[in-house]
Amino acid sequence: MLFLFPTNKPTLSNVSACSNGDHFSIIFVMSFNFILICKVKNYYMIELNYNLVVMKMFKFLLFPFGVLYFLVTSIRNKFYDFNLFKSFSYKVPLIGIGNLSSGGTGKTPMVEYLIRNFSKKYNTVLISRGYKRSTNGYVRANNKSNPSSIGDEPFQIFNKFKNINTVVDSNRVRGVSNILTEEPSTELVVLDDCFQHRQINLKLNILLTTYNSPFYNDFIIPIGNLREKRKGYKRADVLIVTKCPDLISKDEMDSIRKKINLYDYQNLFFTKIKYDNNLKGDMKLNLDKIEKSIILVTGIAKSEPVISFLNKSSIDFEHISFSDHFNYSQNDIDKIEKDHNKLIVTTEKDFQKIQLLNRKNKWVYLEIKIKFLENEPLFNSLVKQAIIS
Repeated sequence: MLFLFPTNKPTLSNVSACSNGDHFSIIFVMSFNFILICKVKNYYMIELNYNLVVMKMFKFLLFPFGVLYFLVTSIRNKFYDFNLFKSFSYKVPLIGIGNLSSGGTGKTPMVEYLIRNFSKKYNTVLISRGYKRSTNGYVRANNKSNPSSIGDEPFQIFNKFKNINTVVDSNRVRGVSNILTEEPSTELVVLDDCFQHRQINLKLNILLTTYNSPFYNDFIIPIGNLREKRKGYKRADVLIVTKCPDLISKDEMDSIRKKINLYDYQNLFFTKIKYDNNLKGDMKLNLDKIEKSIILVTGIAKSEPVISFLNKSSIDFEHISFSDHFNYSQNDIDKIEKDHNKLIVTTEKDFQKIQLLNRKNKWVYLEIKIKFLENEPLFNSLVKQAIIS
């Protein structure tokens, strides 16, 4: 739903840029959390909180679609539970990372954590879908790969970790089978975003959910963000509450633990996002050395953590927000740089695409990692046990 009103001057303090040439074009983004503000010549779309406005207005209309989606996903899962649909197993340990929601839970930092901590000892392969890539089928990353051919997140990991093999394939069974044929010495396969891929059996199934939007408070698509019913969490061996605040208390952790209602075979962990103060990209720069106002450019599902980090670091910035996995064009970069002659900070994922375009300004990115708030040795021991057993 669009709310448009004519105006000659911007009356909103924070306009999310969706540039396309000389004018801004409508990009209607409904992630079931928010709607971006977009300029259309002399019109502006009001930013609305989806949960407070759109959900209340359209919950009745969307409910039948939610029921239908619920039935389809539930029947599919039951077919796998009763072995009516076949699942494939492999001798090589497969560790999967996924979520019940539609995105933004921090899967890529978790994938990088596993690779960083285990790929030096075990020959590791990453298999991802390669979201929004221009290619189809099975593709193995090589020196000619780019964000378009394999997806921005796999490209980021491929560039970052030269000691692993990176593969993209929406068919995880085909992807695993092909890479094990090509690389028989593989000792560990990490599968990104595979919680709903029941066709493949995992040695360790890791489910992520965010602190601010836990799955037990969410609803199934299209009413909410869940890809399947909440009870799907029972398939997880490990659950991780991601993007926690620094000062989360033990009592609050216990409260979350009770709300999830863990099974005896499950373990729960809590992590937070940790940004590196040492910026990389077109130049190396410590965040503490920034004294002038900067531009923050993001094209990710949830920008709140990076915004919060810059605010806590007392950085003066203007934020230009694009939709998740945004495919930047040269016009986008030219428009940003034409309007802003400043240092531009972006995310590591966004920089993978932006670095391939011509730039006049200096662009740097914030590297992101995760930090366990407790019991990190236990988590690593569970991963190691899954690999060697």
